[in-house]
Amino acid sequence: MGPQTKKRKLQSSAPAATNASKRPKNAKPQPKSKPAPPPRRAVDPSALAWQTVDEDEFGGLQVIENVDVVNKDGKVQFLIGDSKRKTETSSNSKSKSAPTPSDKPAVAAEPTTNDDAEDDSFEGFGDEAMEAQDEHSSETRDPEDGMADQESDEQPKKKKKKETKGKKHTDDEQLASSKKGNVFSALVDGEEPEISDEEDEVVGVSTKAWEKMNLSPETLTALSKLGFAKPTSIQERSIPEVIKGADVIGKAQTGSGKTLAFGIPIVEKWLKQGSKQGPMALVLSPTRELAKQIGDHIKALCDGLPEAKPFVCVITGGLSIQKQQRQLAKADIVIGTPGRLWEVMEGDAKLQDTFTRISFLVVDEADRLFKAGQFKEAEDIIGALDRRDPEAASDEESEEDDEDDQATPRQTLVFSATFDKDLQSKLAGKKLGKKREGDDQMEYLMKSLKFRSTPSFIDANPVRQMAEGLKEGLVECGAMEKDLYLYTVLLLNPKKRTLVFTNSISAVRRLTPFLVNLQQNALPLHSQMPQKARLRSLERFTEAKKPSILVATDVAARGLDIPEVDTVLHYHVPRAADTYVHRSGRTARGERNGVSVLLCAPDEVLPTRRLAGKVHAKASREHVIQTLPVDRKLASRLKSRVGPAKQLADATLAKEKARSNDSFMKNAAEDLGVDYDEDDLPEMGYSGRGGGRKKKEATAREMTKQEMGILRAKLRKDLAQRVNLGVSERYITGGRVDVAALLREREKGEGGIFLGGEGLGLGFA
Repeated sequence: MGPQTKKRKLQSSAPAATNASKRPKNAKPQPKSKPAPPPRRAVDPSALAWQTVDEDEFGGLQVIENVDVVNKDGKVQFLIGDSKRKTETSSNSKSKSAPTPSDKPAVAAEPTTNDDAEDDSFEGFGDEAMEAQDEHSSETRDPEDGMADQESDEQPKKKKKKETKGKKHTDDEQLASSKKGNVFSALVDGEEPEISDEEDEVVGVSTKAWEKMNLSPETLTALSKLGFAKPTSIQERSIPEVIKGADVIGKAQTGSGKTLAFGIPIVEKWLKQGSKQGPMALVLSPTRELAKQIGDHIKALCDGLPEAKPFVCVITGGLSIQKQQRQLAKADIVIGTPGRLWEVMEGDAKLQDTFTRISFLVVDEADRLFKAGQFKEAEDIIGALDRRDPEAASDEESEEDDEDDQATPRQTLVFSATFDKDLQSKLAGKKLGKKREGDDQMEYLMKSLKFRSTPSFIDANPVRQMAEGLKEGLVECGAMEKDLYLYTVLLLNPKKRTLVFTNSISAVRRLTPFLVNLQQNALPLHSQMPQKARLRSLERFTEAKKPSILVATDVAARGLDIPEVDTVLHYHVPRAADTYVHRSGRTARGERNGVSVLLCAPDEVLPTRRLAGKVHAKASREHVIQTLPVDRKLASRLKSRVGPAKQLADATLAKEKARSNDSFMKNAAEDLGVDYDEDDLPEMGYSGRGGGRKKKEATAREMTKQEMGILRAKLRKDLAQRVNLGVSERYITGGRVDVAALLREREKGEGGIFLGGEGLGLGFA
């Protein structure tokens, strides 16, 4: 009967393997006596040498080595071997055989008592787990076990030797270095974990140009990380005034860094006074997208601070109001649109009281914010800041409020790109007076801002309102040909990031599918889109590779800093000069160049030139926008593409509108408890105003799927062919076709659009 094999136990000490190569092949295993297990002692878990395992992948998981975990009398203990006994055993056996240490971390298996460790044969979670428990075994092992391990685990053992090289520390040495390795002990002792020199290095640019403003080292570090080597004109002139405590009205062209002009002083103030109960600054923005952008810019500045950071909260419509209310409770800097912010503040006396103690009130794009639509909410918010009833209009109450407001510590900062310098004299008034309508609304509300004294008016561009690198052009076309010339201009300027502005939401809804049908990467943006869809369109447009197109209303005209916008196309002529300034300001931002192109019907050319003259009045009295030479023969050759694309877009929109109307009627009938049948509705006539449009919608709605399929097939065929500009492909050697360019296109896999012709660009694009 062969010798009985012994099962490995959880707390047993298995002997180490001897060097099998020195033993004769025919030698029989010698009987061995089981040595007494080395003494173990319990230690505090915070004193162990914890090691972090791949923090990026495992999220800061920590392990320990050479430790047994046992459950004694219902209490979990961490046991390590006696260092003296271990050292003596190691020195005695070093000349006999080389031990095979195991660096695998101990696995905290099912807890067992000491008695169970001697009597029960717990097998653990597998062979690897059991091997991890045998790290404190004696220095001799059964030769047969050693041979088996050497044959089956030869490759893993080579790996173990590499891992354990340089890690032969005693338990006492591990305890001595435990505070450095265990992040938990640092938290208990109140010590900060050590940071390597590589982690402490700050990568950024020199901020020497900022030092004359006497900014804090923390802010300079943040600016260096952001890569801002020097301040812009509006920043250089306004930041010292704000830090001194003055009220400021700042005017600067679009893309000049107005956000940091008020963001840096706010952060500086927070660094000096620290976090307090309630918000320290309130920033009002006219649009949701601009509010989010301001929040992102200030957060980026705060993220660069080396230590504590203020909490920035953005309050806009279209998102969870409950989440925004929770964020307001801990916010230091609040950025919001008037509508949603007043919705949160109205009826909450405690919240309104916290806002009365703010240090800064910032109104960004003030001329847009004070226009109809947001005037009432902005007035209510400012009244709540001053503890004033906006309905009260008597002179006595106004004088009492003025006396109270003189003690307020709040600074008021107003910024925009289109301010009239004469506004400064209008802002000096102290008394409220009665509320007036029309053009006086802005003056009245600006008075209600309660400037502490006459504000400092800073005009960073008194001559030019347009960016230096902007070039303007005008394309004359018929009112019914704007779709055709929009597509033509886009083709003449390929591989560009383009913003197309319209005056109506319906135009955005129609132009987006129209351009998509023409294989253009177009995205919509307008105020009736859900907020998440609006943000998604902006993100996709910003992140998309060129060419990409964003079709938008004037909701995208104010303040948005979209990188690398090459061209702004005005599908509709803007209604006001300041709108033209802000639209065109989406390109040529900073030191970049850009193009602004207006599509004008014949009756719009003269008013458009007057609009441009008003914008450039101070720079040039006789400013004339250049008329761009778009070849009409080229446009006529694109009609075969534009026609089907337009029909498909109109049909799609008409069918969607019909489904929406049908759904509305069904819901209304269900609420009334009556049966709804579309055939029972009376026929709608097409006479009167809008009759032609309704008739056109009805025709588009009746287009069948088969007819739409035929149009799509025709459009795909036309889009696959080049546009021939009077040159036959059979005679490409005639000199009017660049054969080398055609070959390069074929090698790169880029199919050209046009065949023949010269000077297809817009002259300055």
